[in-house]
Amino acid sequence: MKTTAERMSVSAGSQKLLWLLFASYFTFGIVINVVGVMIPVLIRQYHLSLFAGGLMAFSLYIPFGVFSIPAGVVADKIGSKAVVVSGLFLMAVSCAGMLWATSFMAITAFGFFIGSGIALLQTAGNPLIELLDRPENYHKNLTLTIGFCGIGAFAGPFCLSGLLAHGHPWQQLYGGYAVLCSALLILLAMTPFPDRKTQDSDKIQLPEVIRLLGHPLAVVYCLAVFFYVGAEVGTASWIVKFFQQVHGLGPERATTSSSFLTHNLPALSVLTVSLFWGLQALGRLTSGPGIQKIGAGSVLRIYAVGALLCLLLATFGTVPMSVLGFSACGFFTSVLITLLFSGAIHSFTRSRGAISGLLVTASIGGAIIPTLVGLIADHVGLRAAMLVPAFCFTYVVIVAFAGKANYD
Repeated sequence: MKTTAERMSVSAGSQKLLWLLFASYFTFGIVINVVGVMIPVLIRQYHLSLFAGGLMAFSLYIPFGVFSIPAGVVADKIGSKAVVVSGLFLMAVSCAGMLWATSFMAITAFGFFIGSGIALLQTAGNPLIELLDRPENYHKNLTLTIGFCGIGAFAGPFCLSGLLAHGHPWQQLYGGYAVLCSALLILLAMTPFPDRKTQDSDKIQLPEVIRLLGHPLAVVYCLAVFFYVGAEVGTASWIVKFFQQVHGLGPERATTSSSFLTHNLPALSVLTVSLFWGLQALGRLTSGPGIQKIGAGSVLRIYAVGALLCLLLATFGTVPMSVLGFSACGFFTSVLITLLFSGAIHSFTRSRGAISGLLVTASIGGAIIPTLVGLIADHVGLRAAMLVPAFCFTYVVIVAFAGKANYD
């Protein structure tokens, strides 16, 4: 039987690990969600087509489809620590590699390894959150984790814009990321992880994954996650280029302005990207009361319709409408992924590990849809191409109203 001192030590260790996970998810957010500002920079630097520029998003998100299920299987067998630490190691090395990348091919290759590290971190890190505090605090801690990721997503475009405005190459941003990942890697390697007692129904078992591919509800909600993540990334990745091509507003801020705000805030298009991610984080942190009052299913319907309408407003409206539409679209995306996940998982009494693995793998939509938007935009322009993520949101709306997931 553990002494009081031992229980206090375990509690302190768990709290330390929980805060390290918060910091890791902040890093995850700041690294991956700067891609919307990176794409126009790379298109200009390497004289790329929009399709080729979209391959940057493809390289970052394709690992979610490739590695999520294998990482979950490995975490079940050998524990979460090895997978989390390996993910941060990949992120640190790949971010450092960006400093020396001189070709677009090398940049996308390092982007792939960064995405692989994030996939490992997220797959093994998500189940840990439940083990690091009292059960009644799980929802609060999960919300905080998502919130820290959102804060990182909000900060990333500001960091890159400030760096470019002062004449520094974009690669220096990844040097800072490498230092941050390395510090977290050392701290996590030195921190004990709790034993993860995984029930058979929560494990990712490959035969069950294959069986679920023929289950109608599983297929419908995997497609919903595919289209949702595709719509989210396919929207945010092209906001800066959309303002440049449709409204004639570039990503450079006015460094010669006498106004403090104009001089220090990023350009309107970059600020809109930050607002997209920032309002998404705000929506996640404030959605709890609404879900409790009117129910998860009703909130899913309202927010899915809101995301679609805001994207259409941004696509076909004036400059102020585009700013408002894209920003508000971020807010309305805030709860869609969590409600699609929870509804699908709660609809199964067994094989929850398998369905969870399939749903995470469906995040590969974040690789496919932005690239498709770029390909179509090369031929008909970005305004028409933004109908692709609008179609994706339409599917989510249909599932929100007609889906059979269990939210009781």
